[in-house]
Amino acid sequence: MRVRVKQSTARVVPAHIVGPIPAMARAAAGTAILGSLLLMAGRFLPHVDVGGVQVIPPRGPLDVAAALLWPGVMIASAVSVVLGRLPRLGLAVLAGSGALAIGLAVGEMYQLQDADAHRAVEVFFGRRLITSSVDPLVGVGVQLSAYLLLVVALVLTLSCWARTTMEDSGHFDGQRPLVMGVAALIGLLGVLAVSARPQDAPEQIVENVAGFRITVDVAGEVSLLDRLGLDLLGGGLLAVAVFAVALTAATLRPRLATVGALAGLTAYFLGAGLLLLLEAGRYADLDVAPGGPLHLLTGAAFAGLAGYCLRADGPPQPVQAQLPPPWSG
Repeated sequence: MRVRVKQSTARVVPAHIVGPIPAMARAAAGTAILGSLLLMAGRFLPHVDVGGVQVIPPRGPLDVAAALLWPGVMIASAVSVVLGRLPRLGLAVLAGSGALAIGLAVGEMYQLQDADAHRAVEVFFGRRLITSSVDPLVGVGVQLSAYLLLVVALVLTLSCWARTTMEDSGHFDGQRPLVMGVAALIGLLGVLAVSARPQDAPEQIVENVAGFRITVDVAGEVSLLDRLGLDLLGGGLLAVAVFAVALTAATLRPRLATVGALAGLTAYFLGAGLLLLLEAGRYADLDVAPGGPLHLLTGAAFAGLAGYCLRADGPPQPVQAQLPPPWSG
């Protein structure tokens, strides 16, 4: 009597299953690429004329590198979407960055207002100037257009997200509550970073007519709650977006989409923090304030969390497939 023996073999499930890329996703990526290129170009154009002083963003090697970090990450992510490689990873970067761009766009609109809407003394790219007159130049228009394009990319991304197929084994799902809790804490740190004073003006010691030395506060940059009008609204929207993206990142599927959202936040905070420190160290009438170090600390924390999520996935799950015995048939 012959005994039939069942044989089986293990087939490894691919790390990610990627389906066709919707045309809307490629449109979002193309819009983000254009917006990122404009964001880069804006760093090399005259930004604003304040009291007869034309303000141009600094063009030192470190300034340029810091300014190109965030748009560079967005361009790389958008290209991956266009090529159809891990599309939700790239779309998550674009969605998170587009959310930040809402507040940044409103803040840029503040520069379009005349001197009556501004504080008496403000800091423009590290230069503390009296706002007797404020005339926006081409750089403001380019930067504003860039932010608006990123917002359009956000809308397109949200409209095509559900139709963009990219799934994994789901092994990471058990760790999402932990990631959400840590992301919430880092998000609160990010809110503090964008709300704190970007730079400080050093106090001056003067001697009065009686011969006594007194300390005089010098006007400079202010924290979020001391801002006015569109400057206040833009900063508030940016703070809300930072916390919202940080919380939402942990819910995105697959795991690499979570990594993408956190990577976008990382690039923004590291680039902005480095720029703030460089601007504070360029002129003698500005000092480092909490805003700059908090930006860098937030960026480093988001980078660490993104790295954890990238490496936290378990081993591929084997699927048992039965094979017929060799003598059957």
